[in-house]
Amino acid sequence: MKKGKVLLFLLVIYLTFISLGLPDSVLGTAWPVIHEEFRVSSGSAGWIAMVISICTVISSLQTATLVRRFGTARLVILSVFLTLIGLIGFGLTQSYSFFIVFAIPLGLGAGAIDTALNDYVALHFKAHHMNWLHGFWGIGATLGPVIMGAVLLNKWSWRSGYFAIGGLQLAVVIVLIFSLPLWKRETRVEEATIVKEKSGPTILDTLKIPGVLYSVLSFIFYVGIEASIGLWGSSFLIAMKGIDIGHAGFIVSTFYGSLTVGRMVSGFLTFRWSNRFILYGSEILLLLGILTIYLADSDVVILGFALTGLGSAAIFPTMLHETPKRFGTSNSGAVMGVQIGLAYVGTAGLPFVLGLFAEAVSMIAFPIALVVFSLILLISTIRIEKITGKDEEKI
Repeated sequence: MKKGKVLLFLLVIYLTFISLGLPDSVLGTAWPVIHEEFRVSSGSAGWIAMVISICTVISSLQTATLVRRFGTARLVILSVFLTLIGLIGFGLTQSYSFFIVFAIPLGLGAGAIDTALNDYVALHFKAHHMNWLHGFWGIGATLGPVIMGAVLLNKWSWRSGYFAIGGLQLAVVIVLIFSLPLWKRETRVEEATIVKEKSGPTILDTLKIPGVLYSVLSFIFYVGIEASIGLWGSSFLIAMKGIDIGHAGFIVSTFYGSLTVGRMVSGFLTFRWSNRFILYGSEILLLLGILTIYLADSDVVILGFALTGLGSAAIFPTMLHETPKRFGTSNSGAVMGVQIGLAYVGTAGLPFVLGLFAEAVSMIAFPIALVVFSLILLISTIRIEKITGKDEEKI
């Protein structure tokens, strides 16, 4: 493929990741209004997040099979369309029960996009492309609460926010359909590789590879931090810092905004520093940001969200890009599916448990839990580096 077409192909992949990020933090921004309208407890958002995450796990673990059946391009188009159905369904529903129903296509669509494109970029592109890929996810995750926050500040219905984001997803589907010629060659190469691996390792076999359990643990607690901030950040700011709902949504969006900027910048940092150095530095900065959220007053708490976003920026893409190096290219696809699939246990379980704890105690549980999660992430990273025992090279 010519250089210009490769660049255009990458832009399409980046655009797809913007669409993947758009819905991720919207529920947390709108939930203080939604739960009052549906007359359910504030912790009920945890059930919605759990359904989304379970469906994401299912589709992530089946991605290799789905690629063989549909091809990468058609699978991505179908998956984005499923997220579109979920978002429009959220906007149309008049009850909490149907909100849960429409969480199903949203989760199924997200899992397949995430796994297929992450494995492809990890195998075929440099580390800076992986950081930039997730930087574009951050653009979507930043736009989501900004759009919903603007809707709420203007006293419009939260449903208008979901319709607006659904319209953006529809635009991405249209772009993907017109980009099909760009996918053909890349899809044939990827499918040829997958077809050769007729009987890949089972999930249990993959988990037995040295270091994979700690890698999965790292993914679980990192995405648990990210999901908890998206789901409960606004509620914490409203309950513990006395900030109104519209501005709380914008403060949470600074987490995603700084995460996005951090990923773009960290893409350039990979030219100078090793993945290991970037990973440890990021996890320490993440912990510092969470402590700032806990200790800061309402005037400067936004700084804590910004630092947390900067600390988070390089962690997920760096861990993904390290997968082939840590576990070998032959195991990369299987390990990637297990990492991403089981990581959504963190997306589902950790915010859910945090919500139950917060209901029983108070929203002060939010920063305390994040500190614990970040410490487990750091310890798991240290363990996996010792087990794999490989000196990282600059990429």
